[in-house]
Amino acid sequence: MSSAVSCGIDFGTSNSSLAYCFPNTKPVLSVQEMGKPIIPSTLFFPENGGEALFGEQALSAYVSGEHGRFMRSLKRVLGTSLMQTGTVLNGRRRKFDDIISLFIARMKENAERECGQEIVSVVMGRPVHFRDNDAEGDRRAQDELEKIAKSVGFKQVEFQYEPIAAAFAHEEGLTEETLAVVVDIGGGTSDFSIIRIGGEHAGKQDRKQDILANTGVRIGGNDFDKDLSLAEFMPHLGYQSLFGEQNLTVPMIYFHEMSEWSMINMAYTHKNIQSFRAIAAEAHAPEKMERFLHMLEHETGHRLLMDVEQCKIALTNIAKTDVCIDYISGMLPFSVSRAAFEESIDEDCQKTVRSMEECVRQAGVKLSDIGLIVMTGGSTEIPYIKKAFTDCLPHARLSQGNKLSSVGLGLAYDSARYA
Repeated sequence: MSSAVSCGIDFGTSNSSLAYCFPNTKPVLSVQEMGKPIIPSTLFFPENGGEALFGEQALSAYVSGEHGRFMRSLKRVLGTSLMQTGTVLNGRRRKFDDIISLFIARMKENAERECGQEIVSVVMGRPVHFRDNDAEGDRRAQDELEKIAKSVGFKQVEFQYEPIAAAFAHEEGLTEETLAVVVDIGGGTSDFSIIRIGGEHAGKQDRKQDILANTGVRIGGNDFDKDLSLAEFMPHLGYQSLFGEQNLTVPMIYFHEMSEWSMINMAYTHKNIQSFRAIAAEAHAPEKMERFLHMLEHETGHRLLMDVEQCKIALTNIAKTDVCIDYISGMLPFSVSRAAFEESIDEDCQKTVRSMEECVRQAGVKLSDIGLIVMTGGSTEIPYIKKAFTDCLPHARLSQGNKLSSVGLGLAYDSARYA
């Protein structure tokens, strides 16, 4: 890389970070907003056509009831057909690469203001698989992200797997060689790597031989939100209820779309509202269907998903939490237990564990050979998930520092290797 300063960008499904690195210095996390290095991967486009808002400001604008379009989980659109079809913002069709470019450009501008010079070299983080079992979609997703990075002014763009970047960030201070498994559970994917770190490995320029295996699965924190939403929230809104004389189940697509961040923007269409209204007219539980219809018509599904996420976070620390969703007409308060949450995510949790076990198998080592577990990503705070992995690796020490920023720091470490 040719620039005097290089950087790494962790563009995450839920949160993002950028760290920059001058030659022969340690990486520095860029302050992105409100004095914090972590910025939610969110945008808000005001209905009046004003400038787009980012991160916490975007969240605040939406929650406060400002009219406009709230967008989140844009990373999950990469590699899909939605990148080409785009979406309508304030009456104008916009492609998702233009929308994502706005977010990446804002991060770059913040870092350049802080370090005092233009940054033209970047290592972008990427999951092991953008798309499960879709090699073409996976390649397309990386190409799209590279194009976006270059469109905002980066001239040299490299890529590194996010779990490997996390290992680099945790490597400093290790005096002895260790065989580590990196458990990186982000908002949209869970990625795993087996890597030799520490000791003489830390100073090597080329680390390819230290990476024994990578696996990944398209399951992350947003999927745990969806699991919880469908299990504990959507049944209050008509999910799995019946309609018509033939006792048909209300189509699940409505509830699945409203439970997934990357799809929810597609749910608020006139056609969707009209078709749901026709079904609701024949509903066996009309009061529940009216609640869902109210949510569709008032576009409060994003707010509901935020409450689902807050419920998930609360159950990380307590056994039971109360939920009050008073912005949906007719919705009564209810409680959600940690046991119910754990049951809802069990299938997805087990899929992530199996992916990690496959990574160990591909590396040609045994579970008992792993000496260190590097956990990164907010969902690794969930007790049920943490226990699932530590139970599999009882001989390994747990390293958890910098859960949300370690990937960004590791990418910056990696960017220095190209300098």
